[in-house]
Formats: sequence, structure tokens, C-alpha cells
Amino acid sequence: MVNLFIANLDWSITSEDLKATFSSFGTVTYAHVVYEKETKRSKGFGYIEMDDTDHAINAINTLNGIEVNGRAIDVKIASPKYDRPKREL
Repeated sequence: MVNLFIANLDWSITSEDLKATFSSFGTVTYAHVVYEKETKRSKGFGYIEMDDTDHAINAINTLNGIEVNGRAIDVKIASPKYDRPKREL
């Protein structure tokens, strides 16, 4: 299982859109666009989970930097929460 992080998404992109795009590279077991709780507006990023590492790497190499709805998306392997730097509030 490989988790991918997709950033710089257009606000209109849905989880179903992500799944459809990444499914052309292999089996997608999970697709999720992150939304703000209060406004229900997209935060402009999401996550994909794929079964096969080779398919995920192919998706990264193909989709990273391409323009979707006028925005160049950033696709990379998601880092686990405990590996991320702490945010100062």
C-alpha cells in the first residue's frame, strides 16, 4: 500500500475526480480531498492510496507538475504524521 499526497488542487476537484485520474495508473483503494470543517470548502489538497508501488511511482512521475484546471498539481509520497515538522500556532 502506498499513500500519495496531492497538493495545489483546484477547489472544484472532488474525491471521485482524484480516484478517476489515478485509477488509470492502477487500483486506487482510497481517494480523499480534504475540506474545511466550517465552510465545507476544499483546502486544495488530498490523498490517494494505491495497492501497487510501481503503479504509484508511475502516477507520480506522470502527474506531478501537470496542469489540472489551470493549476500545476504536486504529487508525492505522503509522509507519516509523526515524520512531519510540528507547526507553531
